[in-house]
Amino acid sequence: QYSLGTSYFRSDGFSAASANYEGNEEKDGYRNLTIWGRLGFRLSDNLDVDLILRTLNTQIDIDNAGGAQGDDPNNAQDYNALFIKTQIRNLMLNNRWELKLGLSLVDYDRQHENPTDEAHLLDSDNGFFKSKLFKIDWQNNLFLHETNTFTLGIDYQQEQGESEYNSDGIWGPFSSIFPSRRAHVTGFYLQDQIRLANQFFATLGLRLDDHSQFGSSVTYRFAPAFFVEASQTKLRATYGTAFKSPSLYQLYAPGTLFGPIGNAELNPEKSIGWDIGVEQQLLGGKVLLAVTYFYNDYKDLINFDFLQGYLNIGKAESKGTEILIQARPFDDMSFNATYTRTEAKDKDTDTDLLRRPKQKFSASLNYSFQKKANINLTFIHIGEQDDMDFSTWPSTRLTLPGYSLLNAAVSFNFTSSFQIFCRLDNIFNKEYEMIKGYGTPGFSVYGGVNFFL
Repeated sequence: QYSLGTSYFRSDGFSAASANYEGNEEKDGYRNLTIWGRLGFRLSDNLDVDLILRTLNTQIDIDNAGGAQGDDPNNAQDYNALFIKTQIRNLMLNNRWELKLGLSLVDYDRQHENPTDEAHLLDSDNGFFKSKLFKIDWQNNLFLHETNTFTLGIDYQQEQGESEYNSDGIWGPFSSIFPSRRAHVTGFYLQDQIRLANQFFATLGLRLDDHSQFGSSVTYRFAPAFFVEASQTKLRATYGTAFKSPSLYQLYAPGTLFGPIGNAELNPEKSIGWDIGVEQQLLGGKVLLAVTYFYNDYKDLINFDFLQGYLNIGKAESKGTEILIQARPFDDMSFNATYTRTEAKDKDTDTDLLRRPKQKFSASLNYSFQKKANINLTFIHIGEQDDMDFSTWPSTRLTLPGYSLLNAAVSFNFTSSFQIFCRLDNIFNKEYEMIKGYGTPGFSVYGGVNFFL
């Protein structure tokens, strides 16, 4: 078995520094080329080998900063990434033991160039960030019974990174270097999945991670569910812990003239979370209603501040409710809607966490015309959220207003191997900000073709 594909996307873009502020007229374009492939071999009835490859090149025009006079006509970044994964899968003991051995590599290279120009005759900067992420995973699935699957495995992950930043201007030359560094983590995990009489389901997982810099940590997760067939009702819950070590970039990324980025004093992020919910099927399964309440408690939450770089927030929490509606009144029509109400706070200062909207709502209607054409309408509403205005000194806290967007997408299949598509975003040309001072797309039209061989 094999597959091969490629895609190319290009957009004139919009000003990265919001055009609603003085001096930001130049559009910042975006270009992306992606190539992917998969090759699979069946060496025997019980032995498979897969190879997956994906590569991408992205060129992005950016600006110096958000807010007034943030424009820069030749500030650009070039991203190159390569993803390779191979996996061996073997079934043994009359298909009761499934063994998977996987190896993967992600190679990432970001180059930044900002030479002088008419608007910045004395200012220039350049830099790069390179990283490699290697992972090996040995997983064993034991099918002890049709109602019980037990999983245990070991994985090893190594991260390597380096970066450099150089600038020159009216304040003289500046250089900041992050020499090549490495970190690795070894993980041991096990999980048990239980199903009883198609009514009770449970997953119990346990994981031990040993990090080269931050030591050992144990995390776990328990997720039971109970299904009442007579009423088509499912009751479910989850309780678990998590541990997230800082990346090399968060630890050691070099600062710029605007301030630090990496922070070698960062602590790992730890959290405890739980949720409880109910799902209800109606009209013979054509409608699904779901309500979930969730709570997460964080210690040393890793956050980014434009003036201080990456830092830990001592204690933080997020809690809220999510409501989901899914409906398929006809085979060719589907409807989905989700509403989420979230409260996310820094418990040390009793203030809302930045850029966490309290309300999110989305609804989409999709209709397919006998598999020849497809139409999709999507409505999105994002509620107000707190942010910082760094154009003032000192920076000031403010609330960004909420906004609503209407998007549409249409596709038509001329043949089984040729399709055209068109997408309309922000149909009513709504002006809004996701980050104070930075631009967002207005009414946009995208189109293209797909070939299938």
